[in-house]
Amino acid sequence: MGHVHRTHSARTLKFSTCLLGMLGMILLSQSGCINSIFMAAKVMMGDPGQTSGFEMVTTVNLSKGEHKVIVHCSAPSYINEDYGTLASDVEEELIRRMKRKGVDVLHPDAAADVLDRLGGGFDPKALAREMDVDYIMHIKIEKFSHMEESSPNLYRGHASGVIIGYEAVGEEGEDKLVTEVFNQSFKSNYPTTHPVPVDQTPKTVFIRKCVDHLADSLGASFYDVVNSSLFDM
Repeated sequence: MGHVHRTHSARTLKFSTCLLGMLGMILLSQSGCINSIFMAAKVMMGDPGQTSGFEMVTTVNLSKGEHKVIVHCSAPSYINEDYGTLASDVEEELIRRMKRKGVDVLHPDAAADVLDRLGGGFDPKALAREMDVDYIMHIKIEKFSHMEESSPNLYRGHASGVIIGYEAVGEEGEDKLVTEVFNQSFKSNYPTTHPVPVDQTPKTVFIRKCVDHLADSLGASFYDVVNSSLFDM
């Protein structure tokens, strides 16, 4: 029995060594090292999940649908001038993903409609007073571009900003207690591997893909995801 056990252990060690060797060859031969590492880990351990950033901070799982949420996305004037409806496009795509994950989130532009009616900028207390919500999420896009730095012939999307979440406690129509409970920076690059030559994809199509990737990245702050969804495979 001891001989059989030693033989089995030796075979296991040999297999593990070969597997690590193959992984090393992949990393040396491929520029997408992160993706290679992830694929190898996925083969060995399956596709692990990632708890949402919001739940990690507040212990509240929004996907249970027990709390009403409103989302508002904003961007500086220069981004709005260069990219038009970028903020509302990201908001719409993010809300669509949140709904699919079971989050009880209000329809796109719900926050903007109230803020426009009140004639002011973003005001979580005003939103809490006017709407029946438990949490208010403000996605502040601070930077966005679709070109690779110093490369006029290459596309690569870059986006960064901050997510601020507020909890609203009280009755609709009254001044509620509004408290900041979540504050998380975000940064998104698309593609995560190689930039895309401008002659391979129309500009509008590429920007659309950047919006989708950004919405996926932001979604990980509000609902659980599998790690593979965070990479370009």
